Amino acid sequence: MSTETQENTEVHASAEHHGPHIPSTMGTPVPGFPSVVTTTVLSTWIVMLVLFMFVAILNRALKGGASKIKTFGLDVVSRLDAFISGTVGEKESGRKYFWLLGSFFVFIFLANVIGLVLDWMILVAPKLAYYVRPINSDLNTTLVMGLAAVIVAQATAIYRRGVISHFSHYLFNYSGQSGIEKGVNVFVGWLHFVGEFIRVGSLSLRLFLNIFAGAILLSVVIYIGSLIPFAGMLASLAFSLPFWFFELLVAFLQAYIFTTLSGIYLREAVEPLHH
Repeated sequence: MSTETQENTEVHASAEHHGPHIPSTMGTPVPGFPSVVTTTVLSTWIVMLVLFMFVAILNRALKGGASKIKTFGLDVVSRLDAFISGTVGEKESGRKYFWLLGSFFVFIFLANVIGLVLDWMILVAPKLAYYVRPINSDLNTTLVMGLAAVIVAQATAIYRRGVISHFSHYLFNYSGQSGIEKGVNVFVGWLHFVGEFIRVGSLSLRLFLNIFAGAILLSVVIYIGSLIPFAGMLASLAFSLPFWFFELLVAFLQAYIFTTLSGIYLREAVEPLHH
């Protein structure tokens, strides 16, 4: 199918579509851009722009005198430091991986909040669905972050324990007093090895499914509100407001859960092996 035909099909479909907007599981190419620029990529650029602006404002405030922005920034960093240190297990290790876990929390939460704003914008102006979408409602995005968390944890474990010691713990764990105990430990080691791959899927799917389901929930609620006679778009958006605040809580919880689990994987990596 040619690009022109595809665009005509999309326009025709949007003109005949009378139900709630249900996004696909992955980003789609943005009209007028190269095929590698998808709706998720464009939304990521928006999130990065907002994040860079926030960091620039905060950096300027930290160099100046006392201000509310400076107090807010220091409070956020302090709370993140305490949260990450407690998750990883010790302050030294927590601060060593603050760059990763702090970035996860801030990026995921900010992306989720901006995604909620995009959900409303898409419902008010449906054609925006061809350009932007909530970042974490794309499985590719969450899969990359889950993979990054597990890879860093594995690299940390290899660096601290050595390649042979680390992988023998998974594949050749013959520790134990009796033959039965050694056989059980070998089996458990293989389960842990497979579990590392499951962790990638668990991290990515949990975040993706919650944000994707939230986008569908808001779409359905606003669509139902639009069917109320004489309601209008503003009344429909007001009808969805409680659900929007619920999804705002979900946005925070998903950032918290993803960061916590990543921190636990890092804590296991920095702790010595127990046979």
